[in-house]
Amino acid sequence: MSDASSAANAAETGEVNPLEQSTITMLDVLEEEKEMEEEYAAVLGASDEKACTYGKGAIQRQALYSCLTCCPEARNDVSKSAGICLACSYRCHEHHELIELYTKRNFRCDCPTMKMGSEKRCALNAQLDEVQPANADNQYNQNFQGLYCKCKRPYPDPERTTEEIMLQCAICEDWFHLAHMEAPPAANEKWLDACSEMICDGCMKSHEFLRDYTGLALQPVEAKEEQENEAKVEEANEEPLQKRSKQEDDDCKRPKPKKEHKGAAFWTNDWRKSLCQCAKCMELYKEQSVQFLLDAEDSAKSYEERGMKRAEENSSYEQGIRALASMGHSQQIDAITEYNRMKDKLKDYLQSFATSKKVVTEDDIKRFFAGMRDENNANNSSTAQQPYFCR
Repeated sequence: MSDASSAANAAETGEVNPLEQSTITMLDVLEEEKEMEEEYAAVLGASDEKACTYGKGAIQRQALYSCLTCCPEARNDVSKSAGICLACSYRCHEHHELIELYTKRNFRCDCPTMKMGSEKRCALNAQLDEVQPANADNQYNQNFQGLYCKCKRPYPDPERTTEEIMLQCAICEDWFHLAHMEAPPAANEKWLDACSEMICDGCMKSHEFLRDYTGLALQPVEAKEEQENEAKVEEANEEPLQKRSKQEDDDCKRPKPKKEHKGAAFWTNDWRKSLCQCAKCMELYKEQSVQFLLDAEDSAKSYEERGMKRAEENSSYEQGIRALASMGHSQQIDAITEYNRMKDKLKDYLQSFATSKKVVTEDDIKRFFAGMRDENNANNSSTAQQPYFCR
């Protein structure tokens, strides 16, 4: 009987085709895996999970963690904080109290340094004869203490009963609740989909030149329409291009602010490309230590895109789809049945740790899967002599 006939009969009788149901379930599993991969890639970027980044110097952007087990004094004194790379979080600080910092710019791993104490040695830098000096150029903020925003609360906040959305400032790299910043009246969660980067109200005040560029930022509808009308008037009054003098072409290209901007700014894609690069502005960026704004690779969006590209090259989802396509229908049913069996057993196994309030270690997980392999081998051995019947 053809697959089409089987499907028609199933539709008439109201029966669920177990083969079709299993295939859909398998695809759901792969889709869930894909979502997890994408989230993982966004957080970790293209960070190296095997090699410590200390030897590479300050990394433009990488996934970072703060270890409060090794630096307990950091809870009350941010100057005592230390940041570690992804590889060291796995190898040197397993089971420690780590704070996930997402990504910070121009940071060098502190694991092999005095920040961790004079006795601790980095397992990934065995070639170093002694503990290294602290990284003088690293910058630390309250995030390393597990605190965020002006409210100085942890994330996730155990006292919050509603979902909390936080945005990272492109300059100071702290995270803020939208409601805790001074912002344009129209700023709301709907802006987040259109927003490429945010600069907090404090940094907008500290770097006044950015206010001249707020025409590139998201605007309330009324302000946007007014801005477009003003632009049309200016365009009509402009002299023909050929009449402009060379001196005028060499002038600073920083826009002239039409209205005073107050509060945080929510920027659209590629706004950094519009920053003037005349000699005067370049000196200004240097004085205010914001030269990184001229680098498109510096943005968190670019960091996430590098991670997504790496994830695509090593995607379990794509491998799973190819494997699923190569299976026969009976094999697909067997695969999802085995997956569900493993999932149920793992859930029961982990529940025992939750009940006894034990921490699950890497060895515990290895022990579980070793037991699953032994069980499968025993099952395969017991059925080895049985005749095989085609389904």
